[in-house]
Amino acid sequence: MVDEWSRRRAMKRAIVAVLGMIWACTVSLPGAQAHAIILESSPQHEASLTTPKRLVLRFNSRLEKPLCSVQLIGPHQKTIVLFRQAADAPPDTLAYPLPALEPGDYQARWKVMAADGHVTEGTVVFTVVPSPAAK
Repeated sequence: MVDEWSRRRAMKRAIVAVLGMIWACTVSLPGAQAHAIILESSPQHEASLTTPKRLVLRFNSRLEKPLCSVQLIGPHQKTIVLFRQAADAPPDTLAYPLPALEPGDYQARWKVMAADGHVTEGTVVFTVVPSPAAK
């Protein structure tokens, strides 16, 4: 009788342990969702504007700025690498001064590393239109 009782108890413990492992695998941890997601940009995604002076990308988490990069692809696939990050930008923001941009379509291709070590990338597209005085 004692032997049967011990086996049932051991079986229940094993079932609880297996169910616990299954539950642990299906629940995501708060830190696991810390990928850098872009919250806003200036110029805004798909905006049309005249000569932007600065590119600003704000994310939902702190960035490892030395490991982040942004390339600006302009008309005729001309690439402008943005090197100088603005020193006054908050830890969750990349900001770059822009050179004078000719009218046309642009893609700001970003690749960032969040403070948790996850890398994400994406693109913000915008169009530079001629200023009314230039027409």
